[in-house]
Amino acid sequence: MGRKQSEQIPPYISYRTFSNFLTDLRSRGVPSRIDRSVMSHKSGTVQSQLLLALHYLGLVKATGHPTERLSRLVESEGAERKQVVREMIQSSYDFAFTRSFGLETATSNQAQEIFEQTGASGETVRRCIAFFLAAAKDGGIPVSPYIKPHGRRRSASRKKGGAHHKTPEAAPSPSPASNQGDESREVHLKSGGTLRLELSIDLFDLDQRDRDFIFKLIDQLKEYEGETKT
Repeated sequence: MGRKQSEQIPPYISYRTFSNFLTDLRSRGVPSRIDRSVMSHKSGTVQSQLLLALHYLGLVKATGHPTERLSRLVESEGAERKQVVREMIQSSYDFAFTRSFGLETATSNQAQEIFEQTGASGETVRRCIAFFLAAAKDGGIPVSPYIKPHGRRRSASRKKGGAHHKTPEAAPSPSPASNQGDESREVHLKSGGTLRLELSIDLFDLDQRDRDFIFKLIDQLKEYEGETKT
């Protein structure tokens, strides 16, 4: 197996979050060092996952200084960017491009097996594979149609008009879990009626503009609630 496998687990952050970070660097320019202060608007968990991804993909040095690959990735467009992504994936995931694995014909179970050999386990394996598939697509790399991220385990749903057996849920994995949340809030209006706000989002995948909008909206609702109670 390749050098990377013995060093660290492959990226398991959302590929959209990773891409949004690169877009942010393009708009602001690549700093002299990539550290947590560059991504201070993100949660500590996302910061850690981003730094892991950047190191694993050869985009920053051990000192945090950006590599030439990062500059090329941020500045390039179209076919040139696709080529940079392809080179990055092929060199970073060398274990996935061996003849014994066969990336274009392998199955999901085979993909899970080779990613587990990197040290990943549980939900992290699924997220590692999801990141790899998205990156491979971005780089125009042919991948077997049989490789899919294994879905999360869910409890059995009730079936109408028949008996059902509840499937025991798997014990929580120590791997990072999804941050998808479904929250709702009702506000009683002064003139009568009720306003209901429902959120179904992954906070870790929001860009800065969306974060500002959502938290501003929440603050306004809380402020309105306080006024109606006085």
